[in-house]
Amino acid sequence: MTEIQKLTKISLLLYALAGFIFAFLYLVIPDIFIYGLTQWPFNDPIYFRLFGGTLLVLGLASLLAYFKKEWEEIKLFFELAVMWLLMVTIINFFELTMLSLPVIALANTIVDTILVAIYLILGIYCCIKQRG
Repeated sequence: MTEIQKLTKISLLLYALAGFIFAFLYLVIPDIFIYGLTQWPFNDPIYFRLFGGTLLVLGLASLLAYFKKEWEEIKLFFELAVMWLLMVTIINFFELTMLSLPVIALANTIVDTILVAIYLILGIYCCIKQRG
């Protein structure tokens, strides 16, 4: 059995923190955050709450994984989280290239994409280090 490395533990805490913060923004206050603050041009009352729910689940799972001792216990979850980050990065890229967004919504999407890409790189690095 392989022990979970410190950097992987830190990444799990970062995933949990980001998951909880963005779950709150997308699930609890989407009308304020999405439509008020970022001035999102498309009205979809369900999508943002579904995305927030997904973030909440991933945040909770990351927190639970943090308290595990062995890599084998969290390996599948961690790989799923990295694949999720990859998919969100790809979708955000298409959002940036295909949608005509107001400046604040565009800036928000760019910041989100950069954050998700950093978490993706961190996750891939942790997977490689855990296997090696």
